[in-house]
Amino acid sequence: MFDRPLIFVWPDAIAFWAVLIWAYAMEARQLQRKKRHSAGHEGADRYSGLVISIGTSLLQLGSVALAFYAPSAMPAEARHPAYFGGLGLIVTGMLLRMHCWRELGAFFTHTVTIADDHRVVDGGAYRLLRHPSYLGALLTLMGLGLVLGNYASLVLMCIGSWSIYIYRIQVEEAALESALGESYTRFKQSRKRLIPYVY
Repeated sequence: MFDRPLIFVWPDAIAFWAVLIWAYAMEARQLQRKKRHSAGHEGADRYSGLVISIGTSLLQLGSVALAFYAPSAMPAEARHPAYFGGLGLIVTGMLLRMHCWRELGAFFTHTVTIADDHRVVDGGAYRLLRHPSYLGALLTLMGLGLVLGNYASLVLMCIGSWSIYIYRIQVEEAALESALGESYTRFKQSRKRLIPYVY
């Protein structure tokens, strides 16, 4: 008999919904703070902000729907380790994003936006990676896929989220290199995109 995903099973669900509400609250607060500084989706952004917001929403809905597809469910003994491991990834990803928001300060926006005084930020996690904030988002989304305890959900979330954020990175790096020139080129050459020393 197929068991429901643990996000819908009491009392396991308490931890998931508490973490999810916290994560969405942090994202919403940051969006509200930076909304007036963000450019539109056209121009340098090339609609990557919309791709992220709509794409990740569809991924989350699709992953939850797939979690009810019994043939791809994880074995019963793996469900709780996957559940708590996924929660750990969500929290880790959000903490990394919050760190990046602090490091970027006024330069953090939800669309690709080049400020008049824009400069390369290379402190904190940016010493190791060009896009640690996006790594945080990926960890959060992959954590959600893992929490659901279903291989199909996890595969969809991993492939979909990486596709979305690779597009965003290409758009953002083109805009930053065009605006900042040699300083951003040197920054790019000295660190990887998302995985230290690997990619």
